[in-house]
Amino acid sequence: MHRGVRWVIAIAGVGVSLSLAALLRRHLAHEPRAMVATDAGSPDAGSMPIEDPEDPRTLEPSRLGRVYVRTLDSWGLKPVPGITVAIVSEGRPRRLHPEQLKTDAQGMASFPKVRAGTFTVCAMGPRHIETCQMNLELSPESSHTVELSMTERSTAAGR
Repeated sequence: MHRGVRWVIAIAGVGVSLSLAALLRRHLAHEPRAMVATDAGSPDAGSMPIEDPEDPRTLEPSRLGRVYVRTLDSWGLKPVPGITVAIVSEGRPRRLHPEQLKTDAQGMASFPKVRAGTFTVCAMGPRHIETCQMNLELSPESSHTVELSMTERSTAAGR
């Protein structure tokens, strides 16, 4: 592949990643957001997560899987409790999972009913930088465990 094409693909990937992270950051911060139309003929259909009209909590089990998220400190040694976790299905259109959970004392959040397919998990805490893991695969009637290393925000030294 030509070097110039690789750069274009890399830049486009960074742009998509940053856009998704900004959208999830706004959602995790509980800011209001507008609903996005699901018209498949629209050029923007599938570019932003929408509220899921087919709530995964009501779908048949053969279309669902389980996702377990564990948040750890930046060294990957200690669990980090109280982190808000969100899931976005990467199908067309992208679908925001209806539940956002906080991690428990062991740094765990369990999503027992998630639509099977490709998804992204993001986590953010009041003292931690947002962390995402993208392009994860979930098969129907299976489970997937995601470990996210949380980095603490910088604080002023000595204060």
